[in-house]
Amino acid sequence: MIPPPDSHNRQRVVIIGGGLAGLAAAEALARHAAARVDITLLESKRNLGGRAGSFQDRGTDEIIDYCQHAAMGCCTQLIGLLDRCGIGHQMHRYDSLHFLHPEHPPSKFAPSRWLPAPLHLARTISSLRYLTSRQKREIQRGLFRLMRTSTSSLRDVTAADWLQQNGQSTASVQRFWDVILVSALGESTQFVAMSAARKVMMDGFAAARGASDVLIPKLPLQELFGIELADRIRALGVEIQCSKSVTGVSQDNTKPTMTTADETLHADHVICAVPWHQVSRVLAPLRQTELAQSMDFDAVSGFPTSPITGMHLWFDRPITTLDHAVMVGTRAQWLFHVASQSEHYYQVVISASRQPEGETKSHLVETVLGELHHAFPRSRDAKLLRSQVVMDPKSVFSIRPDVEKKRPDATTALPWLHLAGDWTNTGWPATMEGAVISGRLAAASVLRQSGGVADAPPEDDSPEQPVSVTGQPAGWLAKMLIVP
Repeated sequence: MIPPPDSHNRQRVVIIGGGLAGLAAAEALARHAAARVDITLLESKRNLGGRAGSFQDRGTDEIIDYCQHAAMGCCTQLIGLLDRCGIGHQMHRYDSLHFLHPEHPPSKFAPSRWLPAPLHLARTISSLRYLTSRQKREIQRGLFRLMRTSTSSLRDVTAADWLQQNGQSTASVQRFWDVILVSALGESTQFVAMSAARKVMMDGFAAARGASDVLIPKLPLQELFGIELADRIRALGVEIQCSKSVTGVSQDNTKPTMTTADETLHADHVICAVPWHQVSRVLAPLRQTELAQSMDFDAVSGFPTSPITGMHLWFDRPITTLDHAVMVGTRAQWLFHVASQSEHYYQVVISASRQPEGETKSHLVETVLGELHHAFPRSRDAKLLRSQVVMDPKSVFSIRPDVEKKRPDATTALPWLHLAGDWTNTGWPATMEGAVISGRLAAASVLRQSGGVADAPPEDDSPEQPVSVTGQPAGWLAKMLIVP
């Protein structure tokens, strides 16, 4: 039972949704407003973490992720959240990648650690052995043009159109741009807005050394976010209730009221941190209020989606010594070696995985196995013990030009309602970083609407300060070359 707001100058904030966005909002409010705000987080499922979730494998009883998640060095808000909660060490950090093409020797993608950004990428692109000299020149020219093109001028054009208009051949797109952008954005370059693609290329690669580092969780996501992170947030004074579904949010005399299966809840502020396709259901009672002025219900609930497939493979022996690999020119896009207590477990990730009509999961597994046999000869002697294919058709929202324009801000026309989720207007695509940023933006919105927080120190990580959406600070040369 959540008590109603009291009259002792304390305000009650209820956060609906226990994914990364909701958890980030709870942490920011608790750390900087605990003296005057009571915070309750409600999650409809039994476990926290949202789409960054896990399940129990029947074969081993181990907890494994639906799909391997990874972050980059530019994901400063996610990294900051984990560090503040004392669990940043639970992420492996890699400063190089291995690119594998079926017709060429392996290539190591390792930006220079001594050349200033963005020159640190020059050697990296030159080292990709599956690219021709002409393709490398095309890509380098394309990157320079992208540096000199503002993000605002790219919101109405798709990545595919911009790349074609700026001298990128089909081969260059397929072998370089698609390899990076499809995995980072979860969608085909045919659909994504070039503004989102520029975000990936500039913040994730060109602006700073270390920005392209890859961070991979050491723990299953359910343990990392649903247990470790949640426990730290509870210790800050946040009340977390799982299996508590909010069926609707309404307004009673300018104050929010929430209904669940067994009670009616009251608060001073509500942060709605549910996925985009659930917003219309949760906020349906508010359709006829001022909220319609700041958010298009139908547009948000109708955001197109893109599927991501996680293929889980268990072998009787190791198939490679690599922890992970980027696969080029194949159905498989990433291979990850995941720690397992018993067997040799690998996961293949395929983003924008719209399968050919009629293709079965067994056929997809056979196709990927053939690709692995070609890339890793020792896998030909390994026995596949079992496999499981998990495909979520709503893995991410498709960040298209028309979608970019309709993403709502954290602050709404109702002073007590705030929005969070990677689908909101964060400046980032559908990523863990975007989710964390959205939660902190929602927390900052609560603080502004409630008159500020007197006891919050002026720290860089305070939600009272502007929330950084630009990743790592750009290097001195990058600041000169990359336009906003």
